[in-house]
Amino acid sequence: MNKPYELQPLRLLGGWAVECNNFYECEPDSCNDFGKYFVEDLLQLTNSNYNLILDLGWYPDSDQNGTFKLLLIKDYNWEKPLESFESRNTKAIVDKIEYWTNFGFYQKYI
Repeated sequence: MNKPYELQPLRLLGGWAVECNNFYECEPDSCNDFGKYFVEDLLQLTNSNYNLILDLGWYPDSDQNGTFKLLLIKDYNWEKPLESFESRNTKAIVDKIEYWTNFGFYQKYI
């Protein structure tokens, strides 16, 4: 039996709350249970002080040919994200999450 994957560690600065976390230390090209770990609702962080949402999903849901999609949203305006990033590389996604949640980056949107 395969050992379950651990949640992906993230370094977040203060002000961000984890609303949903299904983001695991699992690379898409080497995951044993793809449909369990690569779904639309992977991670959602909120910063209520500035009405920001950081949302991560896998699209199309459970599709091995899909990709991570990361969005930075302000004031629930999902139609016009402030930032958008796509990658199949978990490290690239982690780096972008940690960068976008840094006040030095997102202060231009407040």
